[in-house]
Formats: sequence, C-alpha cells, structure tokens
Amino acid sequence: MKVLCIGLAVMDISARPISQNSVWQEKQSIDEISIQLGGDAVNQCIYLNKLDMEPGLNICIGPDSTGEMLVGALKQQGIDTSQVCIRKDSRTGTSLVIIDDAGERRIFSATGAERLLHMEDLPSPLPDGLKAISLASLFGLDHLERDGLDEYLKNARQQGILVFADTIWDKFGVGLKGISHLFPQIDYFLPSYYEAASLMGTDTPEDTAAALRNLGVGTAIIKCGGDGVFVDSPEFRGQIPAMKVDPLDTTGAGDCFVACFIASMLKGYSVEEACRLSCRASSWSTLSLGASTAKLSWDVIDSLAKK
Repeated sequence: MKVLCIGLAVMDISARPISQNSVWQEKQSIDEISIQLGGDAVNQCIYLNKLDMEPGLNICIGPDSTGEMLVGALKQQGIDTSQVCIRKDSRTGTSLVIIDDAGERRIFSATGAERLLHMEDLPSPLPDGLKAISLASLFGLDHLERDGLDEYLKNARQQGILVFADTIWDKFGVGLKGISHLFPQIDYFLPSYYEAASLMGTDTPEDTAAALRNLGVGTAIIKCGGDGVFVDSPEFRGQIPAMKVDPLDTTGAGDCFVACFIASMLKGYSVEEACRLSCRASSWSTLSLGASTAKLSWDVIDSLAKK
C-alpha cells in the first residue's frame, strides 16, 4: 500500500438529466439511472488505483447488502479493503445524485456508518511502504477529528509520509475550531472554494489560501470548479485554469483532482506541474457519468497534457 485513503464511502444512485425547470410527474422517462460506488475516499481510491498508486481504503460500512456490494466492487478492482470497518449497529451510507442538463448535481444523502471511524480503526503501526495519507472527508470524520488524529498524522509525517486533505460541507457547524488543530500536520490542503471560503470567512481564493497557510497548512490548493485552482505554496503561487469541456456529470471531479495530484506528487512532479495535470484530468472526468468511472490512466494524462 502506497496511499491510505481515509474518509467517506457510500453507494450512489445517479439519475440524469433532471432539469430544475422540469414539471415532475408521477412517472416520467429520463436518459439514465445507475448505481455506482461513491464517497470521497472511495472516489479518490479508485482513481489512485487507476494510476498505479496501490491505494488502501479506511472506511466504515454497515453489515448489509449495500456494504457487501460496495466492498465486492472494490475487490474486483484490486483495491486493498483490509482496513474496511463494519459497524454492526448502523447501515451503509447511500446517496441520491440528481444531475441536470449542464452536468451539475444535487446530492441527497442518507447518513449511515460512513461517519463512524474511530482512532482504533486506523492502521497502527502504519503499513510498510506507505508514502501518503489522504484525509478525503474532513468534517465527515467526527470522532477522528476530536480524538487524536493530529498525533496520528504527526507520527506519520515523522516517518516521511505526506499528508493530503480535503473537506466536505460542514453540515453540523463544527467550524474552523473543529479542524484547525490538524492544519500544521497537513502538507497539502485541497478544499473547494465555496467550502473553504465559508470556513475562513474570506472573499477570494487568494485570501482563502493565504489564511489557511497562516494557520499552518503547508500548501493550500483551492479548487474553483470550472475556473481551475488557486495554488499557494512555498514554490508557486497563482491561478491554474481548468480545461474547457461541456460536462456530462461533475460528480467526483474534485476527488479526481485530488487523486491525480497525489499521484503526480509521488511521481516527482512539482506542485505547479501536478496541478496543471490534475486540472486537465479533473475536467476530463466530467465527460463520464459517475463519480469515479472515467478511464483515467497515465497515458490519458500524458495526452491531455499536450492539449
């Protein structure tokens, strides 16, 4: 295992296209409905696997058929599921993803076991050969965020393991004080702009990134959707554009970016180079329906880099 992805796992039921202006009827036809793997940690892990990063997954599921389906599908892809935890008193999380004509989505979630990781669920000692930890779902790891995750990450970094992190929406109002103690242990923080700006009370990606670095984050990369990313790192500061596409489904595009960035950094690219590659891969992923279905590979990334 080279990368350990810690965070949320759900099954997604996706439906498209459903326009916000539609007059809904009791029964009506649409182009597509699919059941797919979802959740930030799962999405990142699948893309990292496609990029030969030998990822492992640290998630929680319930003892139900949905969880069995999720783990079975991951195993079929050759992903290490040895760190998957089962909560006997909960259910596997499920999300309904409604996608409009422009590829934008609305997500309705039924919370389950996915938020119930505890410190004792994390691998200790850390696996041999581990190069990176990805906290895919800050604000969704309630128990870990409160109960010792900072020391766990500090120990990992002392062993030369890089720490990457992303957030989900702060639906429970934990606020900055709920995760800021983790910032000094995060080498690369990659939140979306609307989530990070709300968290920091800032008005621009530039100010948001600067505020995060002032609180101890090593490098802040603010994902700005179709506008690309803003990067604030010791070696590069500036905006990197996205590749212009007509998206089919934007679900999981941010997770694709993070996975590609992690893989690129582990392959020795600079922060700027890794962001440029990841912006293109993320844009390209929106041409496929589903959070992690795009057929990403290094050959694809190389071809995108030439455009």
